Amino acid sequence: MKGRVRVHPFLVGVVLVAGCGEDPSQSQTGPVFAPTDARLLSTGSPTKDEDPSVIRARDGTLFVAWFSDRGGNPDIYVTSTRNGSDWSSPARVTTSVDGDFNPSLHQDGQGTFHLAWFRWDAPFRGHIWYNTSPDGLAWDPGAEVQVTTAPDFDDWVPTITQATDGTLLIYFVSAKRNVANRTNEIYVTAKRLAVAGWDAPVPVAGLNSATEHDHLPFAARTGGEITLVWVRYDTTQAIPWLNAKSDLVYSTSSDGLNWAPAAKITSDSGNAVNLFPALYSSLDAKWSIVWLSTRLGPPRVFELPLAGADLYPQGLVVDTLLTAGYSHRIAATPTPGVYIGVWVQGPDGAQDIYYRFFAR
Repeated sequence: MKGRVRVHPFLVGVVLVAGCGEDPSQSQTGPVFAPTDARLLSTGSPTKDEDPSVIRARDGTLFVAWFSDRGGNPDIYVTSTRNGSDWSSPARVTTSVDGDFNPSLHQDGQGTFHLAWFRWDAPFRGHIWYNTSPDGLAWDPGAEVQVTTAPDFDDWVPTITQATDGTLLIYFVSAKRNVANRTNEIYVTAKRLAVAGWDAPVPVAGLNSATEHDHLPFAARTGGEITLVWVRYDTTQAIPWLNAKSDLVYSTSSDGLNWAPAAKITSDSGNAVNLFPALYSSLDAKWSIVWLSTRLGPPRVFELPLAGADLYPQGLVVDTLLTAGYSHRIAATPTPGVYIGVWVQGPDGAQDIYYRFFAR
């Protein structure tokens, strides 16, 4: 969420599970991760902490990035653990006087860490930014790259992944400012191997609706292809969590630029709200879609095997392992069957990041 702005009361006290799906074939070589109760991660921060992103690195280390107001300004922070109990001191990633939100972490096959986020330099005017780190904790603000630059667009909530040929891809939501009846659309920009800069952003080919909003994308490389899941809703509200009804949509691509036709996942009657879709993988590469829904009344987290996305609601289950807060993220630890869940919890203006390990 965008810090102090665009926070929806629907989020208070609800659950969201999501994931990164990094290197699902990795076998455990380090400490054994064991289930825990809920624990505070953003210690020493009396102000707002939101937007967690979690990945398991190639060596089994778990990394969590999020934004925090702890320094008097919204910035991105990162911490890590190798054993599930000892965490590194939060490292400040950004130092801009503008607000930095919604980090998305990725590690490539060579071990380099990549981070995408959006920076708000004016109300409802955001741009996508990018940086790299050799170890996931040391980030040079002087090496930041502004990926999108158009002054008349609001670009936000990025998600980063990588195609099989090594091309980095950032998907994000964009809408033209000061235009009546504008629709939010999903855009993509690519950084190709041996090319210094990023391609000019373009709408994701063939996937955006001409009459509805497309929002909250989550992308992951699911084996030999890239899967994108997102939210679609009508134009009665510009922001998805304010709308009375929304559905999930997904598509797949071999290169992240050319896509199969968008397929609707949810088909609930009435005003069911389906929000915050995400993808995560087990260690043996079994992928799932998880999201928040009011299909049964109060907001709950539902989970569906990615392979059964076209069979909804067959295979649908309620996820009861994480039951507090919002913006949950999930990733498999190196220990088979044990996962980390990270989420936001607390009163508006003083939210914190919590985590727990759980067995499944």
